[in-house]
Amino acid sequence: MNGLSLVQALAPAHWPMLVLVSARMIGLMIAAPLWSFASIPRSIRGALVIVFTVIVLPTVQERPLPPDFIGLVVPVASELILGLAIGLVGAVFTAGVGLAGEVATLQMGLNLGPSFSPMSEATVTGLGDLQTMLAMVIYATLGGHLILLAGVADSLRVIPPGSALDFGEGGRAIVALGGTVFTVAVRAAAPIIAALLLANLGLAILSKAVPQLNAMAVGFPITIGLGFVVFGASLPYLGPYIGQWVGGLHGSVGGVVQSFSLPAGH
Repeated sequence: MNGLSLVQALAPAHWPMLVLVSARMIGLMIAAPLWSFASIPRSIRGALVIVFTVIVLPTVQERPLPPDFIGLVVPVASELILGLAIGLVGAVFTAGVGLAGEVATLQMGLNLGPSFSPMSEATVTGLGDLQTMLAMVIYATLGGHLILLAGVADSLRVIPPGSALDFGEGGRAIVALGGTVFTVAVRAAAPIIAALLLANLGLAILSKAVPQLNAMAVGFPITIGLGFVVFGASLPYLGPYIGQWVGGLHGSVGGVVQSFSLPAGH
């Protein structure tokens, strides 16, 4: 479709290609951070899919497609999966940062707040929410959502819509992405986990040395206070770590797209 004007690209003969490109965009909107926010109305996200599709459509390479719409079911599903994989590159990292905060919340004992609250239905906002918001602010400030969008546009040149995908290598790449959730969580929560582990070890030794000591009464303020202190002290480390990830986001997207690309001749 290269060389066509926008009006020519939107002609009825090219509508199947329009559907395939929009399916890849929809996959991104479902999984990618910021684009997938439930607070964004579906009508707005649908309009964004149409706008982005129309913008990139004239640059898409034309490929032979099935003559009927039933034959487009498999290509549309493939495009949706590829868009989801690109969006997951960003989603797994933010999920890992949030998981790190949840682990820290459990270690500090903040999850027990509703048990001591007179309002049984009260919820406690843990460090997971705070760290996720921090990651999203840095991600949006550095243009991570735009990098993912550009990654979809680049993928249309690497893997034209309607092309066969290598689901074996692509599936392994997605599984590897899932594993990075725990890697990110460990790196992001390491300072708090280490500090609280030492604090709990000290409290255990103290409770053995002084049996009359109420370890729970003493331990709660220590673990909560120490957790917040270490959390604040670790922010200068966490911010650059998230920024470094956003800086390498384009390469990560390119690697996932290449994993779905079949070798030449297939």
